[in-house]
Amino acid sequence: MKKTNAFQFFNKDYSVKEYSDLYKKLRFDIRYPENVKREQIFVKLLKKYKPKKIIDAGCGAGIPLIDIKKKGFNIIGYDKAKSMVTEAKENLKKNRLSPDLVFYDDFENPKKVKNNSVDCILGMGAFYYAKNVNKTLLNQKKKLKKNGRLIFSLRNRLFDIITLNNYTKKFLDEIYEVKKLKKEWKNKYKNLTKSYTDRKKTKLEKNIDELGVYNHIPHNPLTITDEMAKLGLSVEGIYFYHFHAFPPVFETLDKNYYRKISWKIENPLDWRGFFLASTFVIDCKKIF
Repeated sequence: MKKTNAFQFFNKDYSVKEYSDLYKKLRFDIRYPENVKREQIFVKLLKKYKPKKIIDAGCGAGIPLIDIKKKGFNIIGYDKAKSMVTEAKENLKKNRLSPDLVFYDDFENPKKVKNNSVDCILGMGAFYYAKNVNKTLLNQKKKLKKNGRLIFSLRNRLFDIITLNNYTKKFLDEIYEVKKLKKEWKNKYKNLTKSYTDRKKTKLEKNIDELGVYNHIPHNPLTITDEMAKLGLSVEGIYFYHFHAFPPVFETLDKNYYRKISWKIENPLDWRGFFLASTFVIDCKKIF
């Protein structure tokens, strides 16, 4: 399958418009809870820290930025997709806000933001599109003042355990070190996990991963603190969102019911989030 990076994907005009309209329509809809919960987590942390200058790195069409701005926060944003920036400026105008609040820049390596100048940087669903997440975080950290906050979302690697699909198979292959097994055991293991990769049987629809927008490179919330410490970031909190009450395959049976029962268990501090939440927000403080 030919890979398309996130920049190319979101620079397609139809993708930008479709994404923006969908986000505005479903932002507070039970059918699309993940962005609602994510924004609630970010806003709660902003109210806690009260940063004077906030940047939304990878702001997309600007919908969360507009909400946060209306709540009284001093926030600006940028995106690496010019068409997204154009859409964000239009959305700002419609909300009687200055279109100059957003501009074009690369969140993987921003050039228009001065080093040591920002109190808080938000990555609301953008950083895991980066070609190199750690390098992106290091570049973002440079922009923060001393003890500044870098708050961003990551995909949850442990979620792969409960999806019962090809990601589960890949996860188990790694932790069981299947490559090292003798042939007889490999064959038995292959038969045992065959259902995880049988797409005709599971009836899973293609998602953004399979469209080749980005590689499926999730992060383990159990080890993320040590990983961030190596980058000079102290993890102050982990908050889960986008819970799945059952393996994703069941969503194809009754989408509305599936999302309804999943919405009910959304709780950023629930321990089940380590496995049932596909994404989590990580609250980091710059330490060096």
